[in-house]
This record gives sequence, C-alpha cells and structure tokens, in this order.
Amino acid sequence: MRAIIFDLDHTIFETDNTLHEGTVELLSILKRLGIVIGGISNNDHRTLVRLNEAGVSRHFVKILCSDQALEPKSVDGIRHLLTLLGAEPHETILVSRAHADILLAKEAGLASSIGLNDEEASAPLEDAGADYIISDIPAVLDVLE
Repeated sequence: MRAIIFDLDHTIFETDNTLHEGTVELLSILKRLGIVIGGISNNDHRTLVRLNEAGVSRHFVKILCSDQALEPKSVDGIRHLLTLLGAEPHETILVSRAHADILLAKEAGLASSIGLNDEEASAPLEDAGADYIISDIPAVLDVLE
C-alpha cells in the first residue's frame, strides 16, 4: 500500500477539537512505514487549523478541503488528491466512518476502504461495501495489506 486517505471529521477527530485516541501514534507509524498520508474534508480551511492545533498536520502530505476543491468528496476530488499524493487508486486505501465515503472509495476505484464503526455511524458500513470494519482508529494497522 502506497497511500492512505483519511476523512478528517469524525474519523480523525472524535469531536471538533479532540482526536480519536491513538490517532497521533497511528499517523506516526504510517509515516515511518513510508505510507503517504492524505486527508479529505467537505469543511473549509478551519479543518487545517484544527489539524495544526492538534499537532498532526505534519503527518499529512496533502489535505483537500472545500477551499481547494469545489467537491473534495467526489471522484474528481479523490483523483485530484491522488495526483497531489503521487499515488494510484489501486495502491490507496480510504478510511472513514461515513457510509457515503465508503461508497466513494468504491466509485473512485480505490484498492480498499476501511470503515470506522462507532456508535454515531449514520448507516451500516457493511451495506456500503467496506472491505474492513474497525472499532477504533489504531486498528487501521491490523488490516493494512
């Protein structure tokens, strides 16, 4: 696996300003493994400020939010982000807790998708076709290929 894309809101962040437990460690490990890390958000540049304040922005090679792309969470947005990351769809994973994001990963032809299943998940991730379903963010390491 060359690249991993994280949905930022409610996947990296548990609340507006609190990271999910284990996020910092996971990002550090992924970076040491040489995996290129990207992020997507339908929110604006304030997402970048939140990542910086949380001390994790340095782990991301590129983040695509609504200020940089009209629809970051679209097939075109994913393709644009992949270009910025220097990665191909077949070597990229998407991690999200959102049903729509898992569907997007399939539509964009990504290698696989990892669904973060928490109490607030809006729709069953299985129905969206998530390749893996995890209960906490550090478990991303358990399913990397």
